[in-house]
Amino acid sequence: MTKKSKTWKSIPLEKEIITIIIDNRGEILTTDLLRLLSNKYQDFLKYDLNDILFKLEVRSYIHVIPIKKDVNKIELNRYGKFSEELMKKIRKFMH
Repeated sequence: MTKKSKTWKSIPLEKEIITIIIDNRGEILTTDLLRLLSNKYQDFLKYDLNDILFKLEVRSYIHVIPIKKDVNKIELNRYGKFSEELMKKIRKFMH
């Protein structure tokens, strides 16, 4: 079993979240994303996730769609300005 990190790694969390969404075929529930990040980072809270998701949505990288009171679906914006590295991964499942 791996030990949780006490501090966030050097990879920006925005990129890590986008990569997680890409690896999940372009969509994920906030509950699943929060669980993944909380398992990796000891001090990661729902507030932190909401703050980052807001920034990503404002920058047009994602869409956040409400499903239930505390659950949202996060989808990649197919027209977002992603790096070429990320676009190669996105093209594998988006047509």
